[in-house]
Amino acid sequence: MTAPKRTWPLLSGRSRLVLLAPLFVIAILAWWIASKTLQNYQMAINPDVQLAEGSMGQDYSRNPHVNDDTQPGPQVGITLQTVADTVLWTSPRKGEIPLYRIPVLTYTPEGNLVAMVEGRRKPEGDTHPKIFSVRRSTDRGDTSCEMWSPAQRILYDKGISSYLGTVFVDDTTRTVFLMYAYCEFCPLISMMLMNSTDDGITWGRPRNITDMVGKDYAAYPGPGYGIQKKHEPAKGRLVVCGHGFHHGKGLVLLLSDDHGMTWRRGAFVPSIPFTNGTDGDFDPDECQLVELPDGSLYVVARNEKVYKQHCKIVMRSFDGGETLPQEHTYLDGALIEPRITSGLWYHDGTLFYSGPKHDTKRRNLYIRWSYDHGKTWSSEKQIWADWAGYSTLMMLPGDKSHLYIMYERGKTGPVDEIALTKIKISMEQGREDT
Repeated sequence: MTAPKRTWPLLSGRSRLVLLAPLFVIAILAWWIASKTLQNYQMAINPDVQLAEGSMGQDYSRNPHVNDDTQPGPQVGITLQTVADTVLWTSPRKGEIPLYRIPVLTYTPEGNLVAMVEGRRKPEGDTHPKIFSVRRSTDRGDTSCEMWSPAQRILYDKGISSYLGTVFVDDTTRTVFLMYAYCEFCPLISMMLMNSTDDGITWGRPRNITDMVGKDYAAYPGPGYGIQKKHEPAKGRLVVCGHGFHHGKGLVLLLSDDHGMTWRRGAFVPSIPFTNGTDGDFDPDECQLVELPDGSLYVVARNEKVYKQHCKIVMRSFDGGETLPQEHTYLDGALIEPRITSGLWYHDGTLFYSGPKHDTKRRNLYIRWSYDHGKTWSSEKQIWADWAGYSTLMMLPGDKSHLYIMYERGKTGPVDEIALTKIKISMEQGREDT
């Protein structure tokens, strides 16, 4: 004899309401917590900061000029004068490589210049196959394009899009590194690292460091350059800034304490909301960092979704790149931008910044400079009055008199050619530029 099948009485509308009410309360509570978290994060980002007041771990306002040994020096004024201008790559708009983009520049341990670009096999968009092209100058960029080394292809991705990324130098081991993203539009990108031990003349085989960093933090490096810290904390550490991830957007610092053998994730700042990708979201994108004389890191990031206004996002780290505190994250309204990568360089008490001086169009390229580590921007020099795109800044070790800017420019658009301009830095004691 089989047991009678047990049936359950249908719940009345009131009973169902009693059971669903706690779930409804939990959902409302979760929404409130998420909204409060977002509100608290955004409140920590001051949208009205133009002079970066209160953003520094150390108050430099009383020291208009601070030497690299952190001791205040005499007040100076700086003027910039162009002394050489060279077109390194031209985009023919036809042929095997119709378009060159993404200028990347570094010094070498022997005091030479190495310039890199992406060569795109199709002119439109970022998603197509690419090569990485490299040229060297052994005379400090003084002579014409013909005196640079012939363009050398160090990577040909054969159908899978790569992202040029970040170049950096370990001065201890005298090694030049290139970190880049392979298969940048795949569900999971790969972070690749290659290096040169002969001053950028030849390059070794790339190695995959994705597992070291962690697939959730595999990022697009730069584009630009990374640093080797010269001051404590974490003196000697290699630091690269990256953006964009498989599981969402944001900014990450990648760290190595063994001269590039192993890598790990340091600070991570997520986009808010994390994956919405809508206009107005907080979304730090392409980024560049420098080290200040107190050992802190100063990071400038592209404001991809135009959070609050068309200007740069600035972040600071005071622990060697382990964290980027919210209270030291702000918008610098003085650095307007049309959503673009910008150049950054610190030297002998002066912080240099390059980028288009326009809030929506890539044109009118300027170099600006600050004597108080980004609290105020004292003066500026126009580099290119017409169309201008990505830019990067560099100086050679031992040469305190010249600044280099490598950038995209053109007459018909911002990517007609990639040029390098050499600029003489002149200082006058007892005068501050206006």
